[in-house]
Amino acid sequence: MSAIAYIEEGEIRVKAVIFLYGKYADAPLAQAIEAEINRMWNAPEVVIPVRMQLLTVRFRVEVEPVSLEEARQKMQDNRSHEVNFVRVEDANIVERSMMGRGLGQNSGHWLITDQLGQSTTAAHEFGHALGLPHPHQLDYRGTGYPPLMAPRGTLVDAVFQWNPLAEPGAYGGTMNPVHRRVRPEEIMDVLARAEFNGDYFIIGEISNYFYDETGR
Repeated sequence: MSAIAYIEEGEIRVKAVIFLYGKYADAPLAQAIEAEINRMWNAPEVVIPVRMQLLTVRFRVEVEPVSLEEARQKMQDNRSHEVNFVRVEDANIVERSMMGRGLGQNSGHWLITDQLGQSTTAAHEFGHALGLPHPHQLDYRGTGYPPLMAPRGTLVDAVFQWNPLAEPGAYGGTMNPVHRRVRPEEIMDVLARAEFNGDYFIIGEISNYFYDETGR
């Protein structure tokens, strides 16, 4: 998801707007997704030195439902990295929530069955859209909560498994995504990918893909 980072009032403010469209795009879902993303990405309270100052990183993400036609029109007019578009449906051709055709894109197709706003999927997909891949490490046993970008199937301490009594890697013995948390290094990775544009930092890219119901 593309975004813009500004230095304002002693903070690095990462701002993005997500326009939801599709069958399940309504105000309650938009509010739940907005709350999940902001809560999770602001939880680490990362502070970094910039130009002889210590600045706190704050994420300010707004989510708004729009109609199909409104989404089309906004895409046609959009030239801002701050604006993103996500369609929400029952299913799609890849059978999972996704962001664009690569990392850092401002267009996605999410599944309502992924417990959007109630788990960690929306925040995880937001991370992909900011340019973060899944980590190469797939075993986080002994390190506490798994990072937000850890994929399904990751090995974790028993308390973070679907079934705490299952053998690691066996059925029920992998990460339950609800336990993922944003780690400070993930935020640092996002900022490292940002491009300075004179007055602000650009994160991600503008693709403006309009998806059909199936994710094409």
